[in-house]
Amino acid sequence: MKNPDLFVHLLPDLIPAGSLNGGTAVVIDILRASTTITTALAAGASAVIPCQTPDAAFAMRERLAGVSVLLGGERGGVRIEGFDLGNSPAEYPSAVVEGRTVVFTTTNGTRALQLSATADQILIGAFVNRTTLRDRLNADQKSVHLVCAGTNGGVTGEDVLFAGCAVEDLLMAATPGVSWQLNDSAELALRLWRSVTAVPQAAPAAIEKFLQTTQGGRNLLQIGFGADLERCSHCDNHAVLPEFDKHAGQLLLHSGT
Repeated sequence: MKNPDLFVHLLPDLIPAGSLNGGTAVVIDILRASTTITTALAAGASAVIPCQTPDAAFAMRERLAGVSVLLGGERGGVRIEGFDLGNSPAEYPSAVVEGRTVVFTTTNGTRALQLSATADQILIGAFVNRTTLRDRLNADQKSVHLVCAGTNGGVTGEDVLFAGCAVEDLLMAATPGVSWQLNDSAELALRLWRSVTAVPQAAPAAIEKFLQTTQGGRNLLQIGFGADLERCSHCDNHAVLPEFDKHAGQLLLHSGT
């Protein structure tokens, strides 16, 4: 059996053409789209439909006549005018989203998903579903591409940190006889993760502290969403895995075993 690739892409625009074919892409936007999508589906949302622009989201709501729809997302970190919800995971409890479809657009996360479209499978990864993601990827043993969303075309530390976390998890859980083949960006992400969490017992607090130092974290602190840094740094809050259904154009909970 060919040893599978385990690649980190520091930005969606750095993905080599055709490299995702036959593999699994994991979209990572820790602050906050991947965390919020996972939270919404764990809270009982029936689906999350990603859209590239606010206008596309409004048009999607019109198309879904008869469906209970919530518009969620942000531009510049804040709720879009006319939307029901922003991009904080705190806005997506069961009391709000259960049984409803969330039409969702964000500055970076939904774009990263679009640019991962050639992968055979597209999953959403975050600290909040860390172990569930690891178990799925380890069971599949397909080539994995960890796609960091970035912020406005720039690399973001929080996404790279989680990519390194996912690399570490897969290396530790590897099936005997399987050796993941890392690219240089995966090696760099792994080194960042190990440096930040050098003392395992302090890892939860270290993740949040690191998030506070990134540009994305500083942006959230500046606009009053500092509490989201703690929410987005928690590991394994949700034992669920969002997967993009290309035919339906929706993110749904993975239904496999």
